Amino acid sequence: MDYLDNLKKEGAYLFGQLFNKEKMKVLYQKMLESREFGPEIFLSEESYRAKPVHVKCNPSQDFNFLNQFEDELKLIEQNSEIQESLSYMLGDDYEVVIKKAICGVPDVWLPDWVRSEIKGLNVANLGCYIKPEYRDITYFRGIDFHQDIIDWPQGKTDLDPSTFLTLYVYLHDVDVEDSPLHLLKNTHKMGATLFPHKLSRVEQTQHQWQYTSDSERTIICQDHVLKGPAGYAAMWHNCTLHGTCPVIEESKNFRLSLRYLVGKSKGNKSRTGIDDVNETIEGELRPIRTRFDLDEQNKAKFRANIINSAELSSSS
Repeated sequence: MDYLDNLKKEGAYLFGQLFNKEKMKVLYQKMLESREFGPEIFLSEESYRAKPVHVKCNPSQDFNFLNQFEDELKLIEQNSEIQESLSYMLGDDYEVVIKKAICGVPDVWLPDWVRSEIKGLNVANLGCYIKPEYRDITYFRGIDFHQDIIDWPQGKTDLDPSTFLTLYVYLHDVDVEDSPLHLLKNTHKMGATLFPHKLSRVEQTQHQWQYTSDSERTIICQDHVLKGPAGYAAMWHNCTLHGTCPVIEESKNFRLSLRYLVGKSKGNKSRTGIDDVNETIEGELRPIRTRFDLDEQNKAKFRANIINSAELSSSS
């Protein structure tokens, strides 16, 4: 199976344009017409300062923008290639841990005070600055290289997070100016490492990074930029490093994409493809601690965004 081989070797499988482009654009337009997208979604500075909250500012299964589009999302969730690949990797009874819409926010939306608050942050998750009624979407202004296991230390879920895969789908055409995903191939082989991760760009190249594990093992990995048309899809292991640069400053466009986190069911004790992948990994798969960048209030302590420290190329 190509998806098994690619997940073992590179930590990701790129479906390419998997879904009908025109149908995806119809879904995208329906989403745009269903709510506000723009500067008006932000709190006033006065409201934020009165009661700053940095927890539970993102979608949950119940409070989720995508819940109103269940019928339209069958285009993705009942796609034969998606079902076949996830069943092979996780078993026929795989579970969707959470699905949500991800919005890459352009600079022109940001109030000046928010721009100052997030300058240089590793994870510019904007949820705490968004009006509560709009927090059923995750909003970012770029996010540093990270692993999706970052949100799933031991005890966070009764599922096995070492089995989690991410499925990502573009709802519209995404080019370099639209905050495409940057995927660092082979990084899953180091297992889970603490965020922020130890990365430095290889001199004289835009496309390679040196990645050092918590045990000081080092590899060189390739930066692959996921650009593609509406309907483009990719899947990766929860230890594969990836991130995004912000939507370019002069753009008024924003990126709206779909992110599914999928895992093996608790009751499935049989061997599946994800077990074959995990056997090739030399490192932690069920970490107790995943990050050290947050303070006691869950607010970011560091302003040292690695992905934005280099001028990344528009091609892989």
